[in-house]
Order: sequence, then C-alpha cells, then structure tokens
Amino acid sequence: MKLPPVLRLVVRNFSSNLDPLTIIIRFGQPAVTIVVLGTMFSAIISSDVTGGSSYTAFLVPGMVAFQMITGGVVSGNLFWLDRRWAMTEQIFSGPFLRSEYLGGLVLTTLLFALVGVGVMVLVGLPFIGIAALSASGVVIVLVTVALGGIFFAGLLIALGSRLRSANAYFTIQSFLQLFVIFLSTVYYPITSATPRFLAAIFYANPLTYAADTIRDAFAGSFGASDVLSLGVLGGLAVVAFSAAVYGFRTLDLGPIQ
Repeated sequence: MKLPPVLRLVVRNFSSNLDPLTIIIRFGQPAVTIVVLGTMFSAIISSDVTGGSSYTAFLVPGMVAFQMITGGVVSGNLFWLDRRWAMTEQIFSGPFLRSEYLGGLVLTTLLFALVGVGVMVLVGLPFIGIAALSASGVVIVLVTVALGGIFFAGLLIALGSRLRSANAYFTIQSFLQLFVIFLSTVYYPITSATPRFLAAIFYANPLTYAADTIRDAFAGSFGASDVLSLGVLGGLAVVAFSAAVYGFRTLDLGPIQ
C-alpha cells in the first residue's frame, strides 16, 4: 500500500537526514544528564528547595520538557539543510505540495519528541518510582510537549525561510537553544532568592511553562495555573506555525550559503 505524501516525507526525513549516531547523541545526552546530575545533586540539594521532592524527581520532568526543543531543532535543521542542498526545489517539483512538506516536518517534530519523552521517562522512572505518572498525566505530558514542539519547530522553520546564511541560522539556533534551556526551570526552581530580573526572564520563557506543567502532571497536582500555561503554549504554537506557513508561502527557492 502506498503511503500518503506526508508520511512518505516523514520516512524520508528519518532515513536520509537522521543517522543513527545523531539520534543516539540527541537522546543519550539528556539521559546521561538525568543519571549524573540526578545522582550527584540529589545528595547536596535539599528537598525543601525542590518542593518536597528529590532533585531527580524535579529534574526528570524538566528533561521531558526539553524534548520539545529537541524535536523542534531537528525539523528546523532538516528544513535548512534541504534548502542548502536544493532539496526543497526537488521536493516541490515532485508530487508534493508545500503544505505536505511542512506537515511532514511538523510530524517529524512530534514523533522525534515523543521518542525522546519515552526515553526520558524510562531512564527517570527507576529514580522517581514506577507509579509517578498516571494515565491522565501521560496525556498532559504529550499535549504539553506537542504544543512546545510545534512552537519551536515553527519558529526555526520561519527563521530558516528568511535567512540565507548558514552561519546566521545556526548561530541564532544555538543561541536560542542555550538561552531557552538555561533560563528556564528545567534544571533549577525559581525561589525567593532568585533575582527578580532573572525570575522575569524565566517566566517569559515558554520552556518554563512546559516544565512546570509536566512537573505538576508527574506530581498529580495539575491545576488552573497549568491550564493557563497550556493556553500560553497553545497560543505561541499557533503564532509560530502561522509564521512558518507564511515563510513557506513566500519562500525564495534561490541558492543559499
């Protein structure tokens, strides 16, 4: 049976652009982070700082949220490399619509992030307990990561559709990735001792909303503030995806460097 165009593009994305070593590194690094930081910091960071749980229990949901960036970066880089090597022209001249190509990138984001979530949960559960995540919590985690993944993928695809320099694109992508990760609540909580200007930056970071929502899903304390966080992520996802759609509609297929 012949696959639909979007699924054919997803298969192509994984088979031609994602080598096994790259996949292992992308999933292996955060998994090792859970094991090393969770083991070392749990012994020196008080549970009072992390809301009554161990540092590992605090870190695992943060690393799960981190997977939405991983998925977004994968699709953004795929799109840029396709432009760099003139693959977009070949795809659009074949039996594929621009909407199908964009849909394939988004689906690649979601699938890559989903695999990452599974790896992080499997690595983290021996530390935080097998009953740490309920069925409803799983749904909340997947929805949160999906919205965040669409946001970051849309943002990077929109940037990739405008920039014509590899140095500019990968510099901005690397800066955004580091900025978003380290100025969020993935690795550390916001406390009364956090400087106000840093707290303001943290609360302006979409990854903070994702990490806190996933943390509440693990703790079984999902509430109104988390619904608001999902609304923020959903709104950002719509804006970023709309920017990506606009970028595709006005995409210049000329050579880039």
